[in-house]
Amino acid sequence: MAFVRARIVGLAVGVALAVTGGGLTSAAAAPATTVASTKALTTQASPTVDEILDTILDDTNAIRSKKGLKALIRTDAMDSVSQSWTRKQAANGAMSHNPDYSTQIPDGWSFAAENVAYGYDYDDVVEAWKNSPGHLANILSAATHIGLGYALDDNGRTYFTQNFAKYPTSVKFLKSTTRPTISGTARVHNVLKATIKSWSPSGVKYKYRWYANGKRIPGASYTRLRISQKYHGKHLTVRVTGKKSGYTSTTTTSAHTAKVKAKKN
Repeated sequence: MAFVRARIVGLAVGVALAVTGGGLTSAAAAPATTVASTKALTTQASPTVDEILDTILDDTNAIRSKKGLKALIRTDAMDSVSQSWTRKQAANGAMSHNPDYSTQIPDGWSFAAENVAYGYDYDDVVEAWKNSPGHLANILSAATHIGLGYALDDNGRTYFTQNFAKYPTSVKFLKSTTRPTISGTARVHNVLKATIKSWSPSGVKYKYRWYANGKRIPGASYTRLRISQKYHGKHLTVRVTGKKSGYTSTTTTSAHTAKVKAKKN
């Protein structure tokens, strides 16, 4: 027997950015849409995140192939941006666009765009984007590379992100661009330490910047941070930018800490 469920789903298309004569021009963004849909429930083994993202990539490139366009290349660096933002949407329990994605993806792009969605099954979401003119325009754009994100909120609702960008063939990307981790207890006067697994190829130089509730902490540009009283009650994160000659620079952001606790007496 098949059970039918009602689902609230949504899509939103971000403003597409293009470099023209040194500046940015924007294409009009389509409004977010929310619709109710139904789908029969089936019992099957849960796919892994990698399997989900592979399916989304395959479905996206199938649409491009039918239009005679080259397949998009998925990169670790862009995945990191997409996945980080998707987790944030899930944590907030609301779909939204990343206002900073164009500065977080690797440098050197001449076109950039973003699609987001929530509430869909992973094997339906690309079809939903396809049926929305603004989202389809991003899928069929001049982009050469893509980043993908998937996450679940506490209620099991799905969230998805696609980031698109066009890069010249000369651009080389850093690989294995994992997110930094923060060790230590978030408490006033304690010291936190940022750690990052080495990216590849070897020889990458890293720059660290610490943030409190998303705002940069002046002078905090080292692997360690001593927490001052002014950051009591705030979440802390660290952003790491990796640079290597001949490669485009890449920035990744850690998960945030718990709210900073008061100093122990």
